[in-house]
Amino acid sequence: MMNRFRLQQSICILGKMSLCRSSAIVKSILFLFISFSLCTEAFADYYRVTASKGLNVRASANKNSEVLGQLPQGDVVDVISIENGWANINYNGWQGYVSVSYLTAVTSEGKATSSSSKKSWNFFSWLFNSEGESAWFTGLKWIFFLGVAIFLIRIAFLVIVKMIAYGILLGIIFLLIGFIIKWIGWIEADTMWFIAKCGYCLGNLLGLLDSIFHFGEILDDAADSGSSSSSNNGNGLKRYSVTVDGNEYILTQDSQYSECDYTDQFGGKWSCDSQGFHRV
Repeated sequence: MMNRFRLQQSICILGKMSLCRSSAIVKSILFLFISFSLCTEAFADYYRVTASKGLNVRASANKNSEVLGQLPQGDVVDVISIENGWANINYNGWQGYVSVSYLTAVTSEGKATSSSSKKSWNFFSWLFNSEGESAWFTGLKWIFFLGVAIFLIRIAFLVIVKMIAYGILLGIIFLLIGFIIKWIGWIEADTMWFIAKCGYCLGNLLGLLDSIFHFGEILDDAADSGSSSSSNNGNGLKRYSVTVDGNEYILTQDSQYSECDYTDQFGGKWSCDSQGFHRV
């Protein structure tokens, strides 16, 4: 499988698409999508009982173990895991095992009997209840949840910071305007402060609208890993320091829309691929 830099190089060669600029976003989205897909697959494996005389539910994955109960033919069960020909299921609040030989996969939950009916899905119950789950699934579930939570918190933080900055700036401007009007004698002090508050609220609104219009940049900043190997100049372009044959080159990103093409301080052209930076 091609790694991230090789994929970026291919995309740049094909059309200098903006995906290069959003590599951090793509990486985050792919990780969360794959995690969610794995969680969904592990959480929604449904099988129908085919045993004509019913299927015994045993306490362990052994045909000689204690029988906890029996599932009738046609019943649909939610299988937690399958190993060595035995399916691990939840049975009336207990961990039970049934033979896979008498199960057939179904595409949806179907209509289950009372012994194996599935409760309506609840996110918090699914998140905090790890009963019957394998350790890898529980870990993957929490990694997915924390990844989404951190990403959303960073987005909210960036939006709130922009709203506050706009609010303070516009609030100060309106306060100065109100102070001048008060100094002239047209309004009272209470009205001056009311004007300043209106300016602050209007600034908040403008900050929110600006965040919406530039939401792509917000996502990019939220997904940015903040690598210490690079820095940004005044135009938002990344800069890297590369040493080749004892000579130091300062590479500046040619465009915000590509992480593949760079120019050094002498005007030389560089590109970035899976092997790192090299001259074009």
